Amino acid sequence: MADKVEVDISLISEINKKIIGEIDSSREQILDIIDSIRNEQESLKMQLIHIKNETARVINEVDELEKNDKMMRKRLAQVSSEFHKYTEKDIKEVYEKASDIKVKFYTKKNEEKILREKRTQLEVALKKSMKNIENAEKIVSQISIALGYLEGDMYLALGEKDKNSEMFLGIKILEAQEDERRRIARDIHDGPAQHMANAVMKVDICDMVIQKDLKEGLKELASLKESVKIALKEVRNIIFDLRPMSLDDLGLNDTLQEMIESMTRESQMDIKLTLKPIKEEIEPIIQVAVYRIIQEVFNNIKKHSKAKHAEVKLDFGTQYITLVISDDGIGFNVEETLKHVKTKASSYGLIGIFDRVHQLLGKIEIKSSQGIGTTYSVKLPINGEVIRDEKRGY
Repeated sequence: MADKVEVDISLISEINKKIIGEIDSSREQILDIIDSIRNEQESLKMQLIHIKNETARVINEVDELEKNDKMMRKRLAQVSSEFHKYTEKDIKEVYEKASDIKVKFYTKKNEEKILREKRTQLEVALKKSMKNIENAEKIVSQISIALGYLEGDMYLALGEKDKNSEMFLGIKILEAQEDERRRIARDIHDGPAQHMANAVMKVDICDMVIQKDLKEGLKELASLKESVKIALKEVRNIIFDLRPMSLDDLGLNDTLQEMIESMTRESQMDIKLTLKPIKEEIEPIIQVAVYRIIQEVFNNIKKHSKAKHAEVKLDFGTQYITLVISDDGIGFNVEETLKHVKTKASSYGLIGIFDRVHQLLGKIEIKSSQGIGTTYSVKLPINGEVIRDEKRGY
């Protein structure tokens, strides 16, 4: 009987490998399609920039012609009412000039209308292109999640009975990770990658301009320098989101102080920070966890709580570090929200907080009621020895 089970599992594994191969191939095809759509998107962006510039130029010309048209109509009215003061030649010249300006005015207005229509069409096409990329990326994300499970432990998957337990939560966490990877990729593509592509183009322009006009070439070099500086700043922002370098350079306390000051400026929320100086024995992974938990909790506060005041308290003893974050926002039903999060994946951030705390064998409690605010209480072991003791059950 045991041999038959082993054979059955082997057959399932073979079938699984074939499915993985097909899915992986399909994912590559979708990625190629996404690249093609991205290229089309870049072309649309360039066309839209050109049309916008043309439209702005024509609008200015139309405005100027409209002023001239009004002036000539007044002039015509004056000549018509006092025609005896003017020669036939003068009257003819005024009428011809007024007619010429009117023709130019209506011609330009028609050109403006055509350009506006083209601009609208390009904006719609660009929006559709962005939506197509977003949908395709979601499909790739779902395929990646499916592959992650198909490439995992078949015995564990077969033995899993409760579809709403750890496996289901794991899927949601993987979805959150895929979303984060997609966000980072989009940030890099839309930010520094664009600026670097622009910089490469400017290098070629500088090379041509300097050969003809050194002064203009130096201006182009200054513009190139600004593009590179912007790209560098955006790269640093992305790196900071992944792991704040100030944690290594300044330590947790000063990094948190900077983060809270930044949040206060952005949200105009009054945030009180009470920190106990962090000692070296608190392991870096715990410090990063504290930073990320505070960051994610405040993301939730800004999005949902409508709080005006918040407080962060950080303390530690010989074995544990404790973090308490409270706000005076509208609050929420904790039990219902957590149930909704686990089944509908409506808040990847909240899942991430719980997952991070549980991975480090910590504890988290959220107390909240509608109308009285929310308090997050987190307890984490400060070093590897405590974590190992927790695993042994001491």
